[in-house]
Amino acid sequence: AALRALVLRRASDHKEDVRAPVEQPGLVTIRGYAEGWMQMLPGVEAKLLHAEGTAQSFLVRLAPGARAPAHDHPAIEECVVLEGSVTYVGGATLRAGDYQLAKTGAHHTELISEHGALVYLRYAQPLENYIKL
Repeated sequence: AALRALVLRRASDHKEDVRAPVEQPGLVTIRGYAEGWMQMLPGVEAKLLHAEGTAQSFLVRLAPGARAPAHDHPAIEECVVLEGSVTYVGGATLRAGDYQLAKTGAHHTELISEHGALVYLRYAQPLENYIKL
């Protein structure tokens, strides 16, 4: 909740800035290069794109060598790798264009991005229910 509030506050502070969210009737555009990126873990930054009910959508940037801890899924998570690649220890490597659906109850091993990545994630519940930050 604190992360969501901070990201939404930062976005609203820059409405007149060309880099800020662009709102039109029925549409919201959030610039990828705009402010609002927050460090979640060492080498991992996230930007909240949308929240509705308990669902949240994020862009996540992983620096080369970045890691995310193993975790369980209390609800569905959708992942699309937009740039680069991510590898699950002992598991699959996802590359640009790959999609992965983690169903409720699934377990991810530690994730490593050797060369960096940009990922779109959609969580059915708030992010903090998946990974303790």
